[in-house]
Amino acid sequence: MFITVKFGEDQKEIFNPNCRIINFIHSLKERCNCKEEVCIDLLDESGALMNLSERENSPDFASSFLKERHRYILLKVIRGDGGEGNKYESLLLNLGKCHPDLADVLQKLSNPQRDRERKNCVSRKGRQHKEPPSTHPHTKNKTPSTSKKNSNINHRT
Repeated sequence: MFITVKFGEDQKEIFNPNCRIINFIHSLKERCNCKEEVCIDLLDESGALMNLSERENSPDFASSFLKERHRYILLKVIRGDGGEGNKYESLLLNLGKCHPDLADVLQKLSNPQRDRERKNCVSRKGRQHKEPPSTHPHTKNKTPSTSKKNSNINHRT
């Protein structure tokens, strides 16, 4: 079993993920020239994040979630403070040229809050422009008729 990891200036390395995740991450960092303290992750070509950093201390093998013969993009993870999410930076230069759709996915992964805020802002704007029914000029001075309500009541004597 093997996978291909893309990084740098269109460099590719083949890895055997049939080892514990921590060993796999160490091998990735060493062979892809990443500093030991840098947090890394992988993004597959369909845009799925592998979340290596969250699984680092797991006793599982990397092969349990990496797909055989698939290609992955190496990412640098910049951990967010408090409520802020992680940001992801491609370690494959010119990701936008090679994989423009993955560049968009990576931007959304790095700014999920901004996308939610943008959607909320648009929906709020739509609500702000609607006038409540009571302020409509034709209904402003109308009051409900009580005679209709009373005419529908059956009185028994």
